[in-house]
Amino acid sequence: MISEKTIADYWFTIEPYVFVGLTNTCALLYNTLDGVTIESDKIEVIELLRETMQEENCGVVLLTNGRYKQKEVNSFIKELREKYMGDIIDVALSKGKPVQVLPFFNFPNKHNIYKKQNFPSLRNVLEKLSEISLHVDNTTNLTKLLPFLYSIPGKPIFNIIGNIADVTNYRELLSFLNQHPSPKSIIGSYTDVIALQPTFENTFHYSISVSLQIDMRQWEQSRQILLNQTLPFEYIFDVTSVEDCQQAEQLVEQFRIEKYQLRPVYTGHNIRFFEENVFLTKEDILSTPMSIKDIFSRQAMNIYDFGKINNLSSV
Repeated sequence: MISEKTIADYWFTIEPYVFVGLTNTCALLYNTLDGVTIESDKIEVIELLRETMQEENCGVVLLTNGRYKQKEVNSFIKELREKYMGDIIDVALSKGKPVQVLPFFNFPNKHNIYKKQNFPSLRNVLEKLSEISLHVDNTTNLTKLLPFLYSIPGKPIFNIIGNIADVTNYRELLSFLNQHPSPKSIIGSYTDVIALQPTFENTFHYSISVSLQIDMRQWEQSRQILLNQTLPFEYIFDVTSVEDCQQAEQLVEQFRIEKYQLRPVYTGHNIRFFEENVFLTKEDILSTPMSIKDIFSRQAMNIYDFGKINNLSSV
């Protein structure tokens, strides 16, 4: 422990495995090794961290004795050291300012980095394409769409979203997809289910959207089509309330549905349903430790949508 009588100045530093998030009114420190956090809304702490995180300071700033004795700063440093997230070093113990190698997020400068390091750039964005969602309706133009699909390399997943029967000559699209070895999903309402077998059956999969309340006659018709084939299918129930969830569960039990999922839908008037059943709490978010690399990658891009494109019917 550092004696209160000490009059020395210190070098203040943050450990390189600690992520620091700053706003004008709050600071969050996240230890990527164990998931431990520190939060502070004290302006003195925010200013100290802001100085420390400036690239020119190399993760180390001078902490004068007077600044160290400030109540908010002193309490923060005590917690920081207890959680192994940072430290202070007596200036008398070093001949000069130490350097702490901190990771910095520099994605905006990526083109300069590629040029300096001679990294190869991605010449064809389609090389990273892993999933294509085709939104179809009666305006879909296969004359333009099919040449584009033929030009796609690799084996991306194809999702056909909407009522494919609305597409003029839709069997041309199915014929192309049937010859393609990629996984394929037809995603649409239970009111728009079409039979694929025996002509089109190669790796097709149904994702059936169900909005409650349902039309039992159309439900029975579509379910019969699905059961008459050997293709896999799942139901996606759009739920806006607890009552919808209960109704979906009743359908699952009544019709012995094996694969299904509940998809919460916001109506503009059911925020309480989302608050109680959908939204994550701070504890939920922090329950899984995340590395610095993971944090930076999520700042740079939406990793869940990377490699995926949507082709709208009007395009």
